[in-house]
Amino acid sequence: MSSPELSRVLGPEEALFTELARRTCGGTLLVSFYKVLIPLSVEQLKTAFSLIHKIYPLLQARVESTEQLRWYCDVPFEDIPIEIKELSTPINIEYEYTRRGKTGLNVEACTYTLSFYLNSLGKVGYISMVSNHAALDGRSAGIIFYILDLYFLDQGRFRLDRQLLYNPVETYFDSSKHFSNKQKSGIKENLFKWPVEEAAFVTEREGHILYRKFPMEELSHVATIGRKHKVRPSALFCAIAIQASNILPNHREWIKILLPMDVRDLCGTGIELSVIGTFSAVTTLEVTPDIDIENTWELAKHLQTELDRQAASGEYCKFNFHKNYDLGSIIEWVEKYETNNPYFLEGLCVSNLGNLESLGVHMNFFEPIIGTSLQTHGAHPISLSTYSTEKSSVFVFSYCEPLTKRNNALNFAEKYINTLKNLI
Repeated sequence: MSSPELSRVLGPEEALFTELARRTCGGTLLVSFYKVLIPLSVEQLKTAFSLIHKIYPLLQARVESTEQLRWYCDVPFEDIPIEIKELSTPINIEYEYTRRGKTGLNVEACTYTLSFYLNSLGKVGYISMVSNHAALDGRSAGIIFYILDLYFLDQGRFRLDRQLLYNPVETYFDSSKHFSNKQKSGIKENLFKWPVEEAAFVTEREGHILYRKFPMEELSHVATIGRKHKVRPSALFCAIAIQASNILPNHREWIKILLPMDVRDLCGTGIELSVIGTFSAVTTLEVTPDIDIENTWELAKHLQTELDRQAASGEYCKFNFHKNYDLGSIIEWVEKYETNNPYFLEGLCVSNLGNLESLGVHMNFFEPIIGTSLQTHGAHPISLSTYSTEKSSVFVFSYCEPLTKRNNALNFAEKYINTLKNLI
């Protein structure tokens, strides 16, 4: 059994992600892929992962369910499921994302699983990690591979102190304005719920992605234009998502965007980027029929103004449940996502990780390919994750079949990228 300092009750966001993963066939599980740039063997990687596994408590975590959900950080690396898969053809990331998502993760046994993809020389060419989003968000997954990179750069001098098991993110916020009430419902809220294309119970759904690259020099030019308009990238990416959604057959003029963000810099304490955990909150943007969405920059400026207003008023980040939550209310809310709902319960989702170089995640041995959540919870018509590196900008469009059909997701992605190109 874990020592007391390596065990605690899950925070509300952690509990929410965990229950969604358990009850919606892996919904919210983070599926990440990294390319191995310098040849490494399976044994070399196992050795490196085993060292890092001992450093971070949440890598050793499992969830135990009683009246509450509790982390116990006592899982040895030997108990982490590892798949070794030989590649006879180039890897198909979109296919592997769905396959890995179907394999899933038993959150009561461990926090993550690994797949090593072998090339024709028997070396690992790609690594896939499926993780409980309650323990590892996209930035945390990136930090793990950054630490792995440091290890391989200088194995003889590699040293890193054991990390703490940090408190849930909600405990760092006191004001009630940071906590939304998920029990609220009304006529206006229902207007933002778009119909699904085909209703399905959770066991009938599949999570899929569309992976697109965009030249970094072209995106930098767009960002320069954005600065002239006083528009930051997140507002622009949301504006383009709103415009692209016009092509969906279930589009409504009442549009809601969920914008997840890292909030550790708002916690009022020294939570560094090297910390592993989930430190995110959600900002919501709403567009009603009276708002003109035809002009990309005008729409982006409107969204930026709203984001600035939220920041000035301290409403910039919202958590789904209060820190003194009742697990029963979270379970009751999650159960809505298991049924064959005729509507998406949430709006579009846009997650902008920004430039990974600015996070200190420059790597020599690994290159991030994707890191995005499985959408089998069926909350969003389309979810977009985007990030940039020195070489390129990546846009990953994720969706849930049959709630959103593949052809319509393809049309959305094509319109999104074309709209971005037209801004150059």
